[in-house]
Amino acid sequence: MIILRTRALPRWLGTTGLAVSAIYLLNQGDVLATAVPGFPIWGLAGLLGSTGWGLWVAALGGTVLLRPVRADSPTSAEDPTDPATVPSPRQSAAADVRR
Repeated sequence: MIILRTRALPRWLGTTGLAVSAIYLLNQGDVLATAVPGFPIWGLAGLLGSTGWGLWVAALGGTVLLRPVRADSPTSAEDPTDPATVPSPRQSAAADVRR
């Protein structure tokens, strides 16, 4: 839903994610069938849902990795001494303890 609302990633990725989630949700019939006798089960839901989810995660990772960096976003390579990009050292917890 966030992908579709913010459009931070391609729309097809959000739509595909919702479709795969719906198929994977149908696999929960296997769990419910153990508690509710006669609950309908679709045997392929587990295989299709799990495989689809794995492919969707791979597509998500590829999309995020291959997206071009926006021109207005800062990069740390511009100025390595910029205080905003260089973390300052923190005091150790032992330094805060008084004797």
